[in-house]
Amino acid sequence: MLATIPPASVKAAQTADVPLLGYAVMDRDHAESMALLQTACDAPAGELQAPFTAFAKHLREHFARKNTLMTQHGFFALHCHKDEHARVLNVVATMEGELEEGKEERARRYVTEHFPDWFHTHLATMDRVTADFLAQAEG
Repeated sequence: MLATIPPASVKAAQTADVPLLGYAVMDRDHAESMALLQTACDAPAGELQAPFTAFAKHLREHFARKNTLMTQHGFFALHCHKDEHARVLNVVATMEGELEEGKEERARRYVTEHFPDWFHTHLATMDRVTADFLAQAEG
């Protein structure tokens, strides 16, 4: 069973808390996601924009890598998984826009509560299946 990080304790989360799926590209991306998330969570009030932007950039690159791998290997749940990535990136883009306007409250709540919950559920479900599929496909 995969361990999860309760949203209220995300500030205490460490990269080591990210469960390994056994697929190196995804495991590296997930560790980096958690490290960038932690940096955003640790940002002082009024200083979230830069770390959130770095986190968002990483997510776009991470999801693009995974989407490419799923496409290349004919992953059976490609569209469902890609749609979930697109949904998250739309939310992240909304938060980036609000941060550009100096509005930090929702983005702060997103990195400390909503994303950690989503992230660990996504790893335990969609990413677990994807990692297993990709490992088998690559033999």
